Amino acid sequence: MASEIELNSSDHFQLLFDYKIKKEKGTANTSQLLIELASQISSEELSHYLLANPHFKALTSTRVIRPFFGKERYRFDVEEELDYSEVKVDFLDLSEVFQNDDVGTGPVKITLFQLPKSSSILFQFNHVYIDNNGVKNLLRSFNGEQFDFIRKIKPDKVSFFKRMKITFQLSRKMMSKWYESKAFIHSSTKEPIHKGFKFLTFTDEETDFIKAKIKRSHHIESVSSLMLAACCLSLKQLLLKRGEELKEFVFQQPFDLAPRKEVPYILGNRFSFIHYRLQPEQVSTLAEVQNEVNKQTLQQMKDNIPQNFLHLESVLRLVNLRFHLWMISLPARGKMTSFAYSFVDETKVIDQFAGRKILNMIHMPPVMRKPPVTIGFAYYDSRLLTQLCYDKNSVCEDEADLLFDSIKDVLLAQE
Repeated sequence: MASEIELNSSDHFQLLFDYKIKKEKGTANTSQLLIELASQISSEELSHYLLANPHFKALTSTRVIRPFFGKERYRFDVEEELDYSEVKVDFLDLSEVFQNDDVGTGPVKITLFQLPKSSSILFQFNHVYIDNNGVKNLLRSFNGEQFDFIRKIKPDKVSFFKRMKITFQLSRKMMSKWYESKAFIHSSTKEPIHKGFKFLTFTDEETDFIKAKIKRSHHIESVSSLMLAACCLSLKQLLLKRGEELKEFVFQQPFDLAPRKEVPYILGNRFSFIHYRLQPEQVSTLAEVQNEVNKQTLQQMKDNIPQNFLHLESVLRLVNLRFHLWMISLPARGKMTSFAYSFVDETKVIDQFAGRKILNMIHMPPVMRKPPVTIGFAYYDSRLLTQLCYDKNSVCEDEADLLFDSIKDVLLAQE
């Protein structure tokens, strides 16, 4: 008989993202990882290699149960076929490879691309089940490392009334001046999301030059702050090109709450958010934006905002997803962020896969309509990879080019 556990508050928040994306006529809350091998692998060998890994097999046999009443649950040991396909191509068109990211309700979908002299594997992970850290741990498990498949859910020691108090306090803080207009990329289309992509790999020298721009301030030295600063400055250029009056910049990035002393896990989304607000005049130089982002990060860590955010989620998970989405969107007039952003740290967590050398890895985070742009950064073999995914119905190609080129120019500018 299949075993079950309840989702925790952070996992429930991922269900809200999933609901939001589908409501906006997107395809899936999907993180896509392409592994390019140096040689070919057969479909049979790859399938056997994947299913021989107990962690991967456990992921494929997991489902989320959403009862009409009560809390959602993970159900394990579900007997279902692996969502797997094989395609022969002469070359990889990345815009086509990443286009269809609909994995349905399953946790993972695998596509094997057979090229004339090599193979590439596309993993499409449903973030309702597994987060970026979980994906990296899953890759490491193919190297023989062992992980907890799930993290044990600890009983909530904070009373419901205490969590309600925190909810009101945090909501009041987050909603301060939400009635004022924000800097955001407009999106009013009702059509299904039509994804466009941009890709760029910086050279070793360019990557070293960019990393040298990381500014240590307020006891924080973060490459994420550098990338967020570049995104803000680039978004500012796009808004000025549109002839818009600059307003407050509002955005957020994931904050991992996993203590380092805990055993690494695979399944589940155990993160919260750090929330940023910048006035237009603060979006001036790369160094100054980094300084402000670091300052706000440190202050929110001192104020336990990420932990309090999970207390808020533990209360809001009691309401319907539709009502939950309305509650968080209405004060912001649907403009929760100016852009979505993903920094996945060191992508190259393994050198080989199925006994074959890995030439490259490309990670593509999901795209929504609000915001209609997702920007991703990652390293592979000491080279910085930058990807941009956007909704063509909301952002034209010229604007996407401007945004992407501006990020490159900001990062490579001599200061």
